[in-house]
Amino acid sequence: MKFIMTDAKRMNKIVNLFQKKSLSDNTSLGLPASITHLPIWIIIIGIVLALLISISGFMNIYFLNTSHHEIEKINTSTSLALSTQIEFEKQFTMLHYILLEKDQLQYQTYFHKFSYQYTIVQNQLFNLKLLLKDFPNIHNKMNDIQKYHKDLTELLIDELFQYKDNLTTVDDVYSIIKGKDIIAIESLNNIISEINNINYEIAMKTKKKYFILSIVSISLISIVTLSLVIAILYITKLEKKFIFNIGKQLSSYLPIQLVQLILRQEKQEVVPIQKKFITVCFTDIEGFTKLTDAIEPEIVAEILNDYLSEMTVVAHKYNGTVDKFLGDGIMILFGAPNSMPTAIQIENAMTMAVEMQTIFKMLNDKWKIKINNNILHLRIGIHCGMTTVGSFGPPERLSFTAIGKIVNIAFRLQQLCNSDGILISEDVKNIMPQIPVNEGIALNVKGIDKPLEVYSIQSN
Repeated sequence: MKFIMTDAKRMNKIVNLFQKKSLSDNTSLGLPASITHLPIWIIIIGIVLALLISISGFMNIYFLNTSHHEIEKINTSTSLALSTQIEFEKQFTMLHYILLEKDQLQYQTYFHKFSYQYTIVQNQLFNLKLLLKDFPNIHNKMNDIQKYHKDLTELLIDELFQYKDNLTTVDDVYSIIKGKDIIAIESLNNIISEINNINYEIAMKTKKKYFILSIVSISLISIVTLSLVIAILYITKLEKKFIFNIGKQLSSYLPIQLVQLILRQEKQEVVPIQKKFITVCFTDIEGFTKLTDAIEPEIVAEILNDYLSEMTVVAHKYNGTVDKFLGDGIMILFGAPNSMPTAIQIENAMTMAVEMQTIFKMLNDKWKIKINNNILHLRIGIHCGMTTVGSFGPPERLSFTAIGKIVNIAFRLQQLCNSDGILISEDVKNIMPQIPVNEGIALNVKGIDKPLEVYSIQSN
């Protein structure tokens, strides 16, 4: 018998299939593929969102830092205003000491202290103006306070000189400063109140900015998280679709059970070489090779494809592994690569064989006219036992199959089988003695030393 497809051709087609799928996986969406196998739009969105989160974080830091400096400046201004107020009160305290002092030397000392306090207050008012330059309203009021303090101090110095020369009295001096010191102190209190208000406004603005930026950051993080989840789900869906398509394509070239093992298992050696109890079934169309010389090749292909398709469907129905097509013959395994209880192997193989004969007769009716009223006959041989199964060949091109005496006997039984018959070995009969069979006969099988007891089953 001749092979429909050699292992080399099958493997070449599989390699081409993988290469084609790898190249077209991302581009099938109409988008360029990236080095990460992600659509480029997902990467762009991820980069944009990451940049937005980074910008949001930097803005948070910037505003918090700016607000911190502003609040620190306001707190310094408040402390300086309170200090100025104290120094101003010290200055007027020195004035009282000057007016009450009778000793000339002590008088001079208090006067110098009074002048020194004036200098301190003026310097602090100047520094306070610098700190509050960003607040025009307060800055203008500070100018007024500084001018008021300067004019008042100069007036008092003139009065003190007159008082020293006995040109005026203590009551005259007190009448000049009456209420003016209180006005200056209240002005500073107003400044302190306004500074505190500004401090509160800055704190509220900072809180509002921080709240808004926090909401933005949380929203962006949520969007990124959601986008990542969607991307993962999307990629998972694509991956599943890709694996499904690969599996579907591979199952056209390899046994479906083997494809499932390959897709499920990460190890390179999916099916290790091992001894295993299996049931082997061979089918073959009697006289098909002779018929191919008498009919058109298109009809040959049509008949062969009908036969192989229908028989494969039946084999899969009973969990049989279609190991290979041998021209018009099929090699089917039960119990490999997926394990199966011995009794179920035999039962499935027998039921499958009977159904194959029934379907083949229906196909004969379909082909009758096309093959010039000729009748084709299907032969089936079944044997079971321990044999070697697994992946054979170099790592670059493995081939799953079963080898050994069990396989050879199953093949010989098919060759010795009568037309439209099913021939089973004694081992198969012993495992399922309830199978209705014809009386056993001993046959000499090529490659076997002693005759084999075989039994035939005639399908209806």
